Amino acid sequence: MTDLICRMAEEWFGIKADPDDALRLEKHILANSAANLERFFSSGAAAEFLTVNETYFFREPVHFSLLLELLPSFEKTGIRICSAATAAGCEAYSIAMLIEAYNKGAQRPVVYNIDAFDINAKAIETARKGIYSARSIREDGDCFKYMTIPYIKGQEDKYHVSDSIKKNINFFVHNLMDELYVEKYDIIFFRNAFIYFLPHKRERLLSNLSHILKEGGILILGVSETSGVQHADLVQKNRQLRSRWQIPSSFDDVFYFCKSAKQPV
Repeated sequence: MTDLICRMAEEWFGIKADPDDALRLEKHILANSAANLERFFSSGAAAEFLTVNETYFFREPVHFSLLLELLPSFEKTGIRICSAATAAGCEAYSIAMLIEAYNKGAQRPVVYNIDAFDINAKAIETARKGIYSARSIREDGDCFKYMTIPYIKGQEDKYHVSDSIKKNINFFVHNLMDELYVEKYDIIFFRNAFIYFLPHKRERLLSNLSHILKEGGILILGVSETSGVQHADLVQKNRQLRSRWQIPSSFDDVFYFCKSAKQPV
């Protein structure tokens, strides 16, 4: 059954399943006589066993520095952001906390909306609750840690995200192999998940992301993932960040992708 699970992971989720994770799912299926493998995949329940949900606040801070640079241009229009493959939601909350921090000093606060989704329903449940362990707060991203102070409370190994920061975030379950029909986004964060998708599934994945991105919109991937992106609609860009945001000197350049405008026929 393990081989079948790996093949179904490729078919349904577009990923290569870790054999140990596939075996864990097999044992779960065998231990629950009422469980059905096909149903586990069609419902997305198999994702709980087969997907990686590594997440923490302000991971890879260079991308949050980029967002700070971009926010002034959205003061008049507002901004729609997607946190794709959000895992347990730390990225989405980090984005919201950064915008709230920016708005405190802005002449015209940015109106924002964040959609955050993942195939793993259990991870989305955690995100909605907003309860995390100390592992979710790490040295990477310390330059933005002050932004968490008004919104994350707790001690020892249990931290709660304040309800006040949840109001502009919509968490939901979605499979990246399927199209999503929503109002298009100005920025999509899709970081440190691309590497788990099989090469022959990546065109479909990028097309689905491009479909929900506005023309001229920005797609942000993990710092080590940009070299693997090949898609006709996405043009790689790089930007030198300004020092006024007091970011570490090692984070002075950032790479991202911009959705190109359609050429007239």
